[in-house]
Amino acid sequence: MTFGVPTRPSTPVYDLLENSYQERWIRNMRDSELAKREQEKQAKRSKDIQDTRTSLMRKKVVKMEQEKLWQMPKWGKVKPFLNTFSSEKEKLRALRRPKSART
Repeated sequence: MTFGVPTRPSTPVYDLLENSYQERWIRNMRDSELAKREQEKQAKRSKDIQDTRTSLMRKKVVKMEQEKLWQMPKWGKVKPFLNTFSSEKEKLRALRRPKSART
């Protein structure tokens, strides 16, 4: 210290001659540019993906109530002509199976 003024630190001459400051700056700029591009890609990907009707239907399955088909009232009391099930228990068991397994 001279007359209350602190002395400057010595200049790292080796780093100046080797261009290490420039290389470090270029490396930092390249890294930041790559990170910026990656963020843009992620943002673009999220914008490109749109939900279609099919994808929305896959996400949320809506159970539809099956309406009973309309029938004339006079046919409601008529019993079936054939009884193909051996018992009422077998009939209920067959009707409980899913449609894909019935055929």
